Amino acid sequence: MNWISESQARSKKLRNHYKVHEVDIFIKDAMPDNINPDSVFSYLSKKIPFHFFAGIDIIYIGNFDVFREKQVNAIYEDGAIYVTNEQDSNQDLIDDIIHEIAHSLEEKYRELIYDDETLKKEFLGKRKRLYWILQTNDYKPYRKIENTYHYDKQIDMYFYKNVGYEAMWHIVNGLFPTPYSATSLREYFAVGFEEFYLNSGSDLKKLCPVLYSKLEELEYMEG
Repeated sequence: MNWISESQARSKKLRNHYKVHEVDIFIKDAMPDNINPDSVFSYLSKKIPFHFFAGIDIIYIGNFDVFREKQVNAIYEDGAIYVTNEQDSNQDLIDDIIHEIAHSLEEKYRELIYDDETLKKEFLGKRKRLYWILQTNDYKPYRKIENTYHYDKQIDMYFYKNVGYEAMWHIVNGLFPTPYSATSLREYFAVGFEEFYLNSGSDLKKLCPVLYSKLEELEYMEG
């Protein structure tokens, strides 16, 4: 009966259409054999609240030019999430999708997330502390690290190349959830969203109390 198993395996590989909370997911280009889409999408449907998908029309997984142009693995744009098919594991794919769901929420819930500026204040407070640590350790940081909260390519490259992410992990320990979350206010929110749903958020509550409280508010909204 080997032909049955082989047939099932072929069907699984050929399947390219899924749904999570009524959102269509299309796999445009094949993913590595170790990726199990059924497991990934089942996890997302159980872990992420239904109303968080309200601002998403469709999710595409594949090889898109925009990834090379912007040097990213995933992007949210005009109601669609695009994610690279080049994934190392189920967890990497889950991380990418959840991160972009977070960015989709910024549009729908911008007033709740940003308008009172408490999240911005928390982020910039951490950035000032980060600047002092970098300066103390002779990393010669840009002064604008203290007061810039929008994405800045020069700051991003400084963290990535001048300091290096291996060193950044030690520097941001006890300050930011990850080195990438120090890149901008938007990434601070998106990485926090990942931590909240992937790692229970217990550490996030102590580390980033304002961010955690914003995520709790979103969790219990009904859309």
